[in-house]
Amino acid sequence: MNNEPTIYDTGNPWEKKVYQHMADFLQSKGVKKFGATSKGNQYKHWLTEEEAHFNFITPDIHTGTLARFENHKAGDLKRILTNTAASQPFCFNLIIFLQQHSELADKLFSNLLDKQVKVIHLEPEFTPNECNSVIRFERTTDESIGDQGNKRGTDSDIAVFYTYDNDKKGVLLIEFKFIEAEFSVCSSYADKKQIKATCDSANYFLDMITNKKTDEAKNFLCGYNRYFNWQLTAKSKVIDGEKVKSMLTCPFRFGLNQLWRNMMLAEQVALSRHCDEFGFWVFSPSENDNYLWKKGETERQFREILTQQGNNHFKKVHLENIFDKLHDIVSDEQENTWLTDMETKYRIS
Repeated sequence: MNNEPTIYDTGNPWEKKVYQHMADFLQSKGVKKFGATSKGNQYKHWLTEEEAHFNFITPDIHTGTLARFENHKAGDLKRILTNTAASQPFCFNLIIFLQQHSELADKLFSNLLDKQVKVIHLEPEFTPNECNSVIRFERTTDESIGDQGNKRGTDSDIAVFYTYDNDKKGVLLIEFKFIEAEFSVCSSYADKKQIKATCDSANYFLDMITNKKTDEAKNFLCGYNRYFNWQLTAKSKVIDGEKVKSMLTCPFRFGLNQLWRNMMLAEQVALSRHCDEFGFWVFSPSENDNYLWKKGETERQFREILTQQGNNHFKKVHLENIFDKLHDIVSDEQENTWLTDMETKYRIS
């Protein structure tokens, strides 16, 4: 156990830069007592729960975050309260403020979508089948991809329900990344050594999906056969199922796995709620492109298996670009103060 707080120094150059920046940020706030990991190690970017308010830009965002966790599958509460380098507090500091300032939300998403929209509802930590109170966006069928459980399932960091052209409806699902070096990968491929050779070959689709191979206990070797993933892929208008089927290896072994699941979820939500359009976007820092996006290779590979419609619906947005857009549209002292404080904490140079 390490009882002396240090600056965490493990990871790639971007991760190390974030840990250093957040340690400096907390020092500038006068924080002298630091939180600890589950192993008891104290680091200078970790807060104690008693000083968790330093992880939130305004008291209202802190209050809104606690409320979100009261009756909802929303992740690790201790992590969002105490880890300044985590993605979730960054996400909540942005989205809960926009929730509380509807005109600013309208302006930002109108700018991002390149047309005039009215944001009807912003949902942080969107869980399919659980967001039932958005008027005009009532759910008519199961909108999940079949993998929901108490602590698992494909969710979305942000859901934006909006209207445009007077009476048309749109939904945008957003995955929010800050320090992560990779999107979520396939757990079957990672955990089951006996399937790797097949998943790495052109036989993957025939063996794993068409023939649905199982182990001695009759469990599917490809875990996604337990859910709707492959059925939805086959009929999707945004993922090219035929191209996926003909690939020389399974494209969803690594980082494309999470992008695949979130794109299908966006399509499902739009169908269930009878939306006229939908999108799936990723918010991430530009300096993390080398790691999260593998210098652009992950985006290139994902776009290769999307249809033209899918490519139109998918977008990568740099968080710095969002800050730049906000500079042009904040309109009062409170919004300006929030934006200044957001950039102090999160715009890392």
